[in-house]
Amino acid sequence: MTIACSPAEAGPFRCPTFIESYLATLALQPRGRAWPSNDGGATAHRYLDWLSALAGAIPASWPWGFVDAGFWAAIARVRNFVETRLCDLRLEFWCQTQKETHDEWMAEYGLPDACDPFPDLCTKVAAIGGTQCDYYAAIAARAGWSIACTSVNAGCGGQAGDMAGCMSAGAIGGGSYIVIIVDLDKSPAYVAPSETPPLAGLLQAGGGLSCPPDMTPLQCILDRIVHAHIIIEYQTIGG
Repeated sequence: MTIACSPAEAGPFRCPTFIESYLATLALQPRGRAWPSNDGGATAHRYLDWLSALAGAIPASWPWGFVDAGFWAAIARVRNFVETRLCDLRLEFWCQTQKETHDEWMAEYGLPDACDPFPDLCTKVAAIGGTQCDYYAAIAARAGWSIACTSVNAGCGGQAGDMAGCMSAGAIGGGSYIVIIVDLDKSPAYVAPSETPPLAGLLQAGGGLSCPPDMTPLQCILDRIVHAHIIIEYQTIGG
């Protein structure tokens, strides 16, 4: 059986119309006088023309062969419904659409999720992932954050020629980490913290007038796509 997703779609795979399902069903019958509607489509088309001309009226009698044609038209309508659903599910398998299986897709991908880095279900399904800074920056940009990053291998000293002292006090060892540099001025998602009024008792010596930038929304997104073994350090500019 040849199926495509619309009659206008080119190629060998297309969804049959009702007429095509009808004629294909009639062609499965034996030939002979007991099966008058299996005559290559002539009786089927005459039946459909006659039926449309009735405009809802109840016929007093049916022409020869039309009872058989009407019975198989009802069978073909069910067949065409199933074939259309199969065609829709072919698209749904790759989430080109989601009208048939929306609830199942949402449960499979744990949606809705306020921290999810993808704006909609089918975009999430199509995401190929990655471990490069460019990929992280592209995902962050979709959520309104302008970032750059550098990948850092914390296993210093593993090869000859590594800089002496790279594992200085405070360095992170035993794996890799990345430095995320956030440009607050170019990040529409960033909301600046409110400043603390300089009133007696509210400030401490050396303290600033405002809280540091809140990176929680960005962290929420990146934590979903950066591999769990990688440690992230956030730095900000602007703001």
